[in-house]
Amino acid sequence: MVLAGAFAIVLFVGLIVGDWMYFARLSSDACRYGYGIGQVQDQITSLGVQRLVRHFDTNGFLSLPHGVARVFPEANRMVIRPTYRLFSMRFRTAWPLKGSIEWASEADGLKLVCTKRIPWSSSILTFLWFSLVGLGTLGFLITYLFQGGFESLGGLLLGVGVTGVGLIVVAFGLLTVAVAYRIENTRLMQVYTELRAVALDGTGTA
Repeated sequence: MVLAGAFAIVLFVGLIVGDWMYFARLSSDACRYGYGIGQVQDQITSLGVQRLVRHFDTNGFLSLPHGVARVFPEANRMVIRPTYRLFSMRFRTAWPLKGSIEWASEADGLKLVCTKRIPWSSSILTFLWFSLVGLGTLGFLITYLFQGGFESLGGLLLGVGVTGVGLIVVAFGLLTVAVAYRIENTRLMQVYTELRAVALDGTGTA
């Protein structure tokens, strides 16, 4: 039993690590991997595909001040990702973001659609955690009510206390996720702004 539990833990951790590693890859197949949580649409006039692609090196990479981008011209697609340098204040949260960008040529330029994505493991574990806390608190209240726990003053205080603790835990979790998203979204949009500036002002690594 102990061996089976240890194997399950190792397998669980391995799946999370594998999910994050594949999510961080800048390959064509991994470009759209991850759970999409938002989009940014942009219309850039006087920008053509050739002008955009020429800023990237022969392997399709472009180094930016706060991230990296890779282009796949044959698929009309790019991917951007912030960088996390060692011994810096840019720590990574449990909800890292990357952007998969697809473009469409129009008469006056390019239409870009950037989809913000997080690892599947982060989204699934977050959903399970909130479900566990929320349904656990609700299940306790229902069970406690049918068992007559609210019929006495002591039981009423206990029920209110447990409910309050559950709500505080949920609120703290929501605050944590909101702050993490704000941090990661700021980083991603900074990289997106840098990519947009390079495409427009004619600077790059080509």
